[in-house]
Amino acid sequence: MNLFSQRHFYFFLSLAPAIFFYFFLLKFGINAPFADDWSAINGFIIRFFHGDDNLAEKIALLASQCNEHREGYLSIVSLIQYTISGQINYMTLNLIGAGATLGVHVLLNGYLHRYQLPHWWIIPLAFIWYNAAYFHNVFWPVCALQHNSIVFFILLVFYVLDGKGKQSTQFIWAIFLAFIAVFTSGNGFLLFVAAFPILKNYRWTFWILWSVAGVAFFSLYMWGYQHPFQRGHLTDNLHMVGSIVQIFFVYLGSFVGVFFSTSSEFRVELSLGIGIAVFGTWMIFVFRHIYQIIRRKSSLDLLIAIQLFVLATAFIYAVGRANLPIEFVFESRYAINSTLFLMSLCLMLWHAFPGIKTWRAWGFVGCSILYFALSYWNNLLAVINFTSAQSAAIIKHSMQHREHYYFKDSLGQKADLGAPSLKELAQLGGPIVDFTAELPASVKYANDVVSLTFKNGFYTLDKREAKLEKDFQTDVVSIPKAPHGKDLLKFSLEKNGLRYSGEKTRARMSHGSDGMYVVFENAKKENWVFSLYFEELDRARQIKFHDAIYVRRVSGIIPFIYLPDGDYRVKIMRVEDNQTSLVGILTHIPVKGM
Repeated sequence: MNLFSQRHFYFFLSLAPAIFFYFFLLKFGINAPFADDWSAINGFIIRFFHGDDNLAEKIALLASQCNEHREGYLSIVSLIQYTISGQINYMTLNLIGAGATLGVHVLLNGYLHRYQLPHWWIIPLAFIWYNAAYFHNVFWPVCALQHNSIVFFILLVFYVLDGKGKQSTQFIWAIFLAFIAVFTSGNGFLLFVAAFPILKNYRWTFWILWSVAGVAFFSLYMWGYQHPFQRGHLTDNLHMVGSIVQIFFVYLGSFVGVFFSTSSEFRVELSLGIGIAVFGTWMIFVFRHIYQIIRRKSSLDLLIAIQLFVLATAFIYAVGRANLPIEFVFESRYAINSTLFLMSLCLMLWHAFPGIKTWRAWGFVGCSILYFALSYWNNLLAVINFTSAQSAAIIKHSMQHREHYYFKDSLGQKADLGAPSLKELAQLGGPIVDFTAELPASVKYANDVVSLTFKNGFYTLDKREAKLEKDFQTDVVSIPKAPHGKDLLKFSLEKNGLRYSGEKTRARMSHGSDGMYVVFENAKKENWVFSLYFEELDRARQIKFHDAIYVRRVSGIIPFIYLPDGDYRVKIMRVEDNQTSLVGILTHIPVKGM
């Protein structure tokens, strides 16, 4: 028996990038919420279990709106996890969300087997799929359970519809899964249009039922819908044709961003060119295979459906974000769609040229491994800045039981308009629509959730972060001193913040909470924690050592909008391997203003 002819063998080999992907998550992931998590997860849990809603209101709460999305799937997963454990564990939610990535992997392998396509294709597809460009969807629970999961559910709907079993059974399952997809992410609606290449194989009555279901789900989704304050209406941007077209093509070609650091501007121009090229190539491919696509059932049906979904998502994004900087296209959480588009393009290419010689096959595998490696190399800096910021925020929240964020009042004075005030769990409403720091009411809601979460033990710091919380509040005489001269940091006091820079500052990050921190301490011994922002990957050390992430050169500003006015002592801390050392002290930092 030829081992290399067995599909299970190739699938086993394709698990190599998956193992690395989940190891990376476990090593650098933090059990901590971020941004929307406070409303969509904690706010939901508190309201669902401790509010005075009746059964019908609790069911409606499952699909409560947070910004423009109704994340019912996220709510159900959070509810089940809290019911089982009695606490909210964000690492568990991240792992469940990341599990959807493995689900896509399994579906792609099943697709290759269903149509008797070369089984080795799963290896390059896996290396492309498990890239680090969409790290937000690995370390940020809301993104993990929204963006990862919607891709899985979309592919699952297409895979079920495209099956070879009894059509009525497949159709019923597809409708059920489509309902879950719609209430996982707002772009779930697009599957009702994208699925038509597959539905051509069904009787016309199924077409009608599919359309009716789409309208019904959309109507249910829009029932009581409120447009978020911070989001522009789609119709407001329709006149911005040039921007829409540019963003659309940059989105399609943004998968090439893995070849550049996250600060590179060149990736915009290259993505634009690649996006135009691949869209043109796609149009030619569809035109050449139009008869097969329209009239015959084939392996192209599911492939074209996936591409239509991504194209529609890119178009909706381009219209909705036409008034924003084009660099927003490269926000990590959106990279999962461009990755899906890249994989579909690879499958399209292999369909177009089925007679691939051995050396070309090895070339495809080699290129996918390079893509995989560069995605991590060029995103390591962004990952560690994100996780250390998460760590600083959750430690600060644990100390303060709130986030300090200030606004200007009617007299132009710095005002604490977001202070938490709720004492009882039942007083908290469900997730709010306008979850943005621009609104005092939004900040107050988040602070009420933070306060109630810590006071009632819905969440506790993991051992690493708990140790850092203790270290950051310890008197400086008890903290080991960092090696002299290792960090050459400069600080300058500005009107609205404390600016810092360190050209030679380096750090070894072996966990998401490692890094450089500053701790503001007032006369009452109250502490506020902030992480320092690293600007470069220490490439020389990273090439030599592989046990951690090595970064260098810090620069940034800590805005006084996050601090009450007063006089502070500032402690500069280094954390490596979860061990804290004192770099230095600024004895007198006056904070006044924003």
